[in-house]
Amino acid sequence: MSDKTKQSQKSGDNSTNLQAQNLIVNQGLSYGDVKEIALDIFNTNFLELSQEALQTAVKRAEEITNKFIEKLKIEKPGTIDAVKDPGFQYALFEAQKSYAKTGDKDMSDVLIDVLVDRVEHGERDLRQIVLDECISVIPKLTSSQLDTLTIVFLLKYTRNFNIGDFSSLKQYLEVYIKPFVDNLSKEQSLFQHLQFAGCGSLSIGSSKIEAIYKKTYRGLFFQGFDQAAFEAQVGDFEKYGATTTKCLNDDQKLQINAIDEEALDKVAKDRNLDEDVSKKLKTMFNQNLMPDSVIKDKLIQLTDGFMKKLFDIWDNSAMKNMTLTSVGIAIAQANFRRKTGITLDLSVWIK
Repeated sequence: MSDKTKQSQKSGDNSTNLQAQNLIVNQGLSYGDVKEIALDIFNTNFLELSQEALQTAVKRAEEITNKFIEKLKIEKPGTIDAVKDPGFQYALFEAQKSYAKTGDKDMSDVLIDVLVDRVEHGERDLRQIVLDECISVIPKLTSSQLDTLTIVFLLKYTRNFNIGDFSSLKQYLEVYIKPFVDNLSKEQSLFQHLQFAGCGSLSIGSSKIEAIYKKTYRGLFFQGFDQAAFEAQVGDFEKYGATTTKCLNDDQKLQINAIDEEALDKVAKDRNLDEDVSKKLKTMFNQNLMPDSVIKDKLIQLTDGFMKKLFDIWDNSAMKNMTLTSVGIAIAQANFRRKTGITLDLSVWIK
């Protein structure tokens, strides 16, 4: 091993070295400069290894650096100069170091997604702090734990505004949920480690998938009512009947024409309904719903089997008891983007 307290500095044109390990600040960068800086930081600061191990480590560092640069070119080409920020260079080195040690490609891809998010945050704010922490935490997690965080995030912290019928719900489940189910586990130690790593917490309280979907997409799960019932509870059908539509689950019946309570409030506002009628509609909106067991069966029947597996794991593990921290949410959305190619705006959850 070399004496790591002995540090040397050398500067190229238009660059300044900061001695804190070795960080390099350049003014005006090309993509070639970024690669050179990134690999110079790695080679300067990484532990000395045997020749064979060193070659593997350097190869992996080059691999993650190249993939990061390519992703940066495509997704955020205007942020290239942010790479000269010392804080970002530390984050990049941590990512290089972790991948150099393990060679885990799933981990590498998630780290790259976080780095691409991190490059936009030069000023110290909550998102920068969270993303820096993610880069330290991701190497401590397995791919199963990454997928666990993503499922909890999708079910408990998101809502898809494109869902309005069972066809769109089925498509959502196939695109958003299915990619993360095969790798899930019921093992208690998996959840305990997620808690230890600062990604979430486990509580006594629990939530069921069918209850989550019933609340989030309530309009899909009505048993329906007839015109007489509407008039008895709300008022004249000629006057207020436009707030209803044919029941999705029984075409001989009606239901309130809203997917959730927020949508119902908008209907009432758009139609200038008085407060009393709005309350009556909301009361009826919360009635005539399918039992949870029927909702569960319907969700399972929509898919080719993966929802059945998800219900089994959720109901028989600590997944139903888990809530996520800001770090858990940020890792979950990065893993979601890695597997689906869909980008979610982290600022919705972390201001």
